[in-house]
Amino acid sequence: MRSAKIELSLNQKKIPTHPGVNPIVPGDHPDPTIIEVEGTFWASATSGEWSPQFPLFRSADLLHWQPSGAIFPLQPAWAEGSFWAPELVHDELTGCFVVWYVAKKRNGPLCIAVATAPSAGGPYTDHGPLICEDDGSIDPCFARDENGAAFLIWKEDGNSQGRPTPIWAQALSADLRTLTGSRTQLIVNDQSWEGGVVEGPYILRHEDRFYMFYAGNSCCGRECKYAEGVARADRLLGPWEKCPSNPIIGSNENWRCPGHGTAFHSSHADGRPGQDYLLYHAYPSGGTIYVGREAVLDEITWSEREADGKPGWPAVNTGRGPGAPGPPMSIDFVDTFEGDQIGSSWQWPVNTRPDVVLAQNAVTLGIPLQSSLSVLPVQSAMIAVPRPTSLQYTASVVLDIPTAPDSSFWAGLSIVGDPFNTVGLGLRGDVLAVWYRRGDTQEIIWQTSIPSAKMVHLKSQNVDTEHHLQFSFAVDAGGWQDAGGLYDASDLPAWDRGLRIGLMLEGPLGRTATFHDFELRAE
Repeated sequence: MRSAKIELSLNQKKIPTHPGVNPIVPGDHPDPTIIEVEGTFWASATSGEWSPQFPLFRSADLLHWQPSGAIFPLQPAWAEGSFWAPELVHDELTGCFVVWYVAKKRNGPLCIAVATAPSAGGPYTDHGPLICEDDGSIDPCFARDENGAAFLIWKEDGNSQGRPTPIWAQALSADLRTLTGSRTQLIVNDQSWEGGVVEGPYILRHEDRFYMFYAGNSCCGRECKYAEGVARADRLLGPWEKCPSNPIIGSNENWRCPGHGTAFHSSHADGRPGQDYLLYHAYPSGGTIYVGREAVLDEITWSEREADGKPGWPAVNTGRGPGAPGPPMSIDFVDTFEGDQIGSSWQWPVNTRPDVVLAQNAVTLGIPLQSSLSVLPVQSAMIAVPRPTSLQYTASVVLDIPTAPDSSFWAGLSIVGDPFNTVGLGLRGDVLAVWYRRGDTQEIIWQTSIPSAKMVHLKSQNVDTEHHLQFSFAVDAGGWQDAGGLYDASDLPAWDRGLRIGLMLEGPLGRTATFHDFELRAE
């Protein structure tokens, strides 16, 4: 049977309250967004260069989260990548379920697009781009002004061209699908802690004031300097005042580079006064870039009222940075490929949807003969799952050995930064090889001939540090043997993504390979 044991939280409380455990959605889930609908919370996050686009999760208590498909099971045809920063909205005035999101237009810039659905879980109908500024339009959010008029707020991606990064607001049509009128600048990066960027805005109305939570500085990778600030205004279009205590969330001993959040208010199930929260992302200090940016949740509290009677400034986790992590989480993924559809945790690179056939408790992965999403012929196929959040993990799979060895393509188990930066163990003809790709460079770094057999067991585990990999293999029912020495995979992660563990082919169009019994276990 198929098993996907993905424990997303270990806290057993049942009433929405501060979880006290971070992350609440572990793994590579940056730029998280959340809504509450009739006691159920729905969340999504950036999917970047992986399909399906924008995973959905649901929870009854902010503590236990279940994967619930994706906003786009099939990639929108107008877009070619950079699926970033979804903003889920349940607009109470219209009753609409809307998601604004970012993607790169084919042969064009980064755009903000919109989709709608009859419910939070979908299905979502894409309506395409709203705005595509020359230097890129990203990080949408939605707000209604003091008169109830609907506005889209977003960042112009000026830093991509060495320019400032204004946060704009512009009115939306009644159906929330198009922009109307002219835009108004709300804030721009003009404080030293913000560096070259302000981005990821979210506007919460608290009593009669608007509060913009926003991120500043560099978001990603080993040299990240991200932090979260806040500004306030009496009217949506300003003037806006930045908090003198910014940034209000910074790095601490457990988490690095926090930012890009969604603020929301939740009522307690037992009738107690509700609580304001911020759902945002941060790198774990222990795992940093290898795990990716994880979704963390902390309470928002408010200072005493000011002399004019208006509310003061917010604090998140009383200014201590992201809340401390909970006990180690058991995040195992085991798939025996039972049934006729692939499990919802599997992903594949954008523009390269593979051929996938499930039969007799095995998955046959194929390089498509043609793809409606790619301009060029696709010469690889891959399905992958995010790596565990623990520092140590083991991945294994069984690969059928073809009766007629074919040296024209490679098939095996791969550790993936992105489709062009991978290392893996697999078969090329009758040779078992550790193979890597770095962009256009490919190389076999270890190989051995294998005897005539029906299947080969492939395994990868990290040793000593999370980026030192040891590959091993076993033929049929034989014992495990090392496949070369330790491999340093420290350069694998893309600047904005965590590692994934994948089943991969590379070679001529139409080629296939069959896998059984995939396991990914934290240690």
